[in-house]
Amino acid sequence: MLPDLPGNDQMRISTQRLELVPLTAADADDLFPVLNDPALGLFTGETPPADVEVVRAGFARWEARRSPAGDELWLNWTLRRRDDAQAVGYVQATVGDGHTAIAWTVGTTFQRQGFATEAGHALIAWLRDTLRVALTIASIHPDNVASQTAAQRIGLRPTDRRHEGEVVWEYVPTATLGR
Repeated sequence: MLPDLPGNDQMRISTQRLELVPLTAADADDLFPVLNDPALGLFTGETPPADVEVVRAGFARWEARRSPAGDELWLNWTLRRRDDAQAVGYVQATVGDGHTAIAWTVGTTFQRQGFATEAGHALIAWLRDTLRVALTIASIHPDNVASQTAAQRIGLRPTDRRHEGEVVWEYVPTATLGR
């Protein structure tokens, strides 16, 4: 059974440097320049969006926060720097019955600044505290060292499982890591 869909106020997440704001179609204007970079598709095989309207249409589908079949929550947040509200990327969580998968995209201009790690920590805590999610996974391309590093810092560990050629990583709570 899916958890209840939280309202927008309950979905806002703040970190030291970021505001994670529920993503809407209106965010396309700010995120198109971030997403319109061929380097972002290096490990996903995705090509840059053709124009801002393509991004807006995709975000409008996500804004429903439910899959078309209604069997998953599609939760997405725009990552905005707190100091200037600049959009630097987005994070997402797909919450199904018994599974939760997370993913992050940070623009190349904003990479290597710890934004994926900071947002990932906050997202996992929010999923645990707000939706009572017990198991969180991420699928990461085996050659994507930057995402692997962020995943490790967030508390995810690689498994021997694969999903569409990517390594499945599982969240391991800090208490079980011996810290």
